[in-house]
Amino acid sequence: MPKERSQDQKNARRVFPGALAGWTMDAFDLSAMFLLVPVLAALFFPVGSSYAIIGALSIYFISLVFRPLGGLIFGKVGDMVGRKYSMIITLLGLGVVIFATGLLPTYASAGALAVVLLVALRILTGVFAGGEYGNSAAIMMESAPGKKRGLFGGMMQTGYPIGYVLAAIVFLGLHYVFPGAAFMAQGWRWMFFIGIIPALAGLAIRLKMPESALWIDEKKEKKLSRSPIKEIFSHKGTVYSFLTGALAMTGIAWVYSLTLGLYPTILSINNFMPFPTFIYVVIIAILSSLLGYLLSGYASDRIGRRLTIGIYSAFSIALALPLSYVITTEGFGYAGVAIAASILAFLTTGIYGVIPSYLSEKFPTKLRSTGVGISFNGGFIIGSWSSVLMLLVAKPSSPVFFFVLGIFVVIGELFILSSALLSKETANSDIRKITA
Repeated sequence: MPKERSQDQKNARRVFPGALAGWTMDAFDLSAMFLLVPVLAALFFPVGSSYAIIGALSIYFISLVFRPLGGLIFGKVGDMVGRKYSMIITLLGLGVVIFATGLLPTYASAGALAVVLLVALRILTGVFAGGEYGNSAAIMMESAPGKKRGLFGGMMQTGYPIGYVLAAIVFLGLHYVFPGAAFMAQGWRWMFFIGIIPALAGLAIRLKMPESALWIDEKKEKKLSRSPIKEIFSHKGTVYSFLTGALAMTGIAWVYSLTLGLYPTILSINNFMPFPTFIYVVIIAILSSLLGYLLSGYASDRIGRRLTIGIYSAFSIALALPLSYVITTEGFGYAGVAIAASILAFLTTGIYGVIPSYLSEKFPTKLRSTGVGISFNGGFIIGSWSSVLMLLVAKPSSPVFFFVLGIFVVIGELFILSSALLSKETANSDIRKITA
């Protein structure tokens, strides 16, 4: 038994960098787009359009809507051909598409065609990004020691704040390299050009990464599914697992879109915070969420996935309104906003740390990449539109904006909490013996 644990630890350490790399790359792209929303609104929409911000956010969210398609396609590849093979394709595709985004013409030079091309590339981004998570989470959880799956899942999720901070640092640096109008002319393009660097670094890591030992065993024993998608939706148990997993992700995508996803816009719009102050606030908040990932992953190994999710959700619901008030009110100063934004990010997005283990433990090995991929990405179909819906209800300048923001956060947390209540505890399960 000690030898098995030692081998699990060794496998986990070898797989971890590859799983982390993809999530970091995914985060870099998502964060770059969020940081650039005000810029893209000005560059890809007619001058003076009152719906430019909402339009730019909508184009961003289109990529999230197409993530489930990527989860289906590359989840199937991962279950039938191998996790590692699928992960190489998705990371390479993601890097190429992000780089190509920096080559796009703007509305001033190409009119509506510029918008069409941006939408097309965001759709491709969504497909490749959607294929990332299912395989990364599956191979990480299949390689991690049984009693540390939650912790390793939380560690894998730290790729997101790492990617976000990298994007924020690049964004900040480019404003100094391309000051003022130069950033609008060329600086924003380099946000996407630089995105090829983490993609190439991650690709080099993944080429040396071992395949999942559990998947290899399934292949040797000829237990692989010929049609993972069909098999998932042919059994009540796996359909239920998909629905409860997607319910949790709907809530998480919903609150992420309202917090870390929207902070760059609501803190900078109408000069609420001057550049670069709002970037510093965003960086502080995302680093606090990193701590939330690690704590929730670790806690889920000790007290269970469901209870950990319940605790995070309960605190988020209780503090949503007061924290939203502080974040959107200038009277509390930059420090007050930074603290409130960090606490809300810690609670609402920190729950991500439980998700790799929570979703992976819902599906058997032969269906895991597909099951996790469609559950994780399925939540983005509805959840990712929360900030757009909220901005249609209330503008940031409205005196009731904080109240609307807080209520929207509570709605998302209720989705997450409902998923935990409807799921069974799996923290102590043997991932090798999970069946449909």
